[in-house]
Amino acid sequence: MATDSDRRDGRSLERRRLAVALGLALVAAAAALGALLGYTIPARTGVEDVTVLEITFVASPTTGALYAGVTVGVFLATLAFVFASIARFEDD
Repeated sequence: MATDSDRRDGRSLERRRLAVALGLALVAAAAALGALLGYTIPARTGVEDVTVLEITFVASPTTGALYAGVTVGVFLATLAFVFASIARFEDD
């Protein structure tokens, strides 16, 4: 027979899986939009090099997808770390 704590642990695991799946979907969507922008911006404006924080890189679908995916991934990982830390402090 399952106890209440077993049910809570199962729900907690399901919520974590859902959060990870949602995070991966957001990173994939950001990468897809970055690739789209990496294709459209050079095609429409003729700009081939982009400078961000004094770092110059070629504007292409690959670099756009990489930049967007990494940026969103780092932001979401930081946010998850902050939420996990707050949850631990609240439990104590």
